[in-house]
Amino acid sequence: MTFRSRGRCPRGSRKRVATAASLAMVLGLGLVACTEDSAVNAVGGSGSQECIAAADKFLEPWEGLPTSLPASPPGRYTPLTKPVPAGGKAIALTTAIPSAQESSEAFIDAAKAVGWSAKSLNFDGSVPDLLAKFDQAIGEKPTAIWIQAFPAAAMQKQLDAAKAAGIVVGMASVVDQPQSYPGFAAVSNGGITIEEVNRLHAYWFMRDSKCAGNVAIFTLPFPIVEKGDQVFTDTVKQNCPDCKVTSSLIQPQDLGTPKTASTIVSKLQSDPTTKYAFTVIGNLANGVAPALKQAGVNDIRIFGSSPDAESMAALRDGSNAWWVNQNSVMQGWASFDSILRAVTSEQVQPDPGHYPLSVLTSENVSDGTEVPVVPADYQSEFRALWGMS
Repeated sequence: MTFRSRGRCPRGSRKRVATAASLAMVLGLGLVACTEDSAVNAVGGSGSQECIAAADKFLEPWEGLPTSLPASPPGRYTPLTKPVPAGGKAIALTTAIPSAQESSEAFIDAAKAVGWSAKSLNFDGSVPDLLAKFDQAIGEKPTAIWIQAFPAAAMQKQLDAAKAAGIVVGMASVVDQPQSYPGFAAVSNGGITIEEVNRLHAYWFMRDSKCAGNVAIFTLPFPIVEKGDQVFTDTVKQNCPDCKVTSSLIQPQDLGTPKTASTIVSKLQSDPTTKYAFTVIGNLANGVAPALKQAGVNDIRIFGSSPDAESMAALRDGSNAWWVNQNSVMQGWASFDSILRAVTSEQVQPDPGHYPLSVLTSENVSDGTEVPVVPADYQSEFRALWGMS
């Protein structure tokens, strides 16, 4: 993986040059014409020097944005050893969660890039409806079926049926390991990746707070998310004696409603010492920054993973702090890549980690309104790996 320099001042300096000296630096990095340290401003002091040094060292590889897919090996992004079979068909099973919809659309685009037909089947987020749609998908006799965030144990009967029918099943955002080829054969953005993501968040939080911050996690009831929360909490506790971590559960059906922002605001109002809000996916942060402002709750550093367009707008205007770009579009393409590897090798493909990640801040995020996919030429890179360029 290669990187480009972060040697830019915050976005406000490009739009309001006269006020550049008053804009806060992110993470205390020495950037030209940037003089304030947002971490000190946020928490008013510093914690353990050993903790700060550990965070600085861990984050050295993340000081720029990737310009290519991760180095492989150890990543999985090597050319396929056999041609992609022609005439394949893929089906994505997906919920109405916006990030899941975006991933499914990207998965379909990736399948079409190799000449396969592809479609999505939406289910209502419940296990019974998932199983009904899974049965429907099996009945259509595709080459592959893809599912996000639901554990294998919830659908073992369907996984067995897919195996008997010679169908490859891929999963993303799960802690499960693949079982067989055919059948449940591929995992992308799984347990190893979620550990990497949340360890990255933990060290970024520690460095940003000068190892003296309190953080509230706002989370969702999915096994993959729970695993990530635990890694974040353990990493902070092991390294930062002056930090505190709390957690609040948000129900998936509350995403996109005022209840989510209200819950987050109420929690932060209840403890004025908590200045960091870890929203585990971008959809959770929607509406939070203006709700905090309206409630008179100031200086909250909002961060998380899998940002959406609203997260990026808040990052660009400075009301969010950082986002680990576990991009929804990348999830679709990387997941299809894992399925192709299972199909062409006829072997299971577990999550190897080294997923295409980046850390977006107000300093390095591109102009526009969309969530940037990093690296920018990901489609051409995948097509080359698949022998399609």
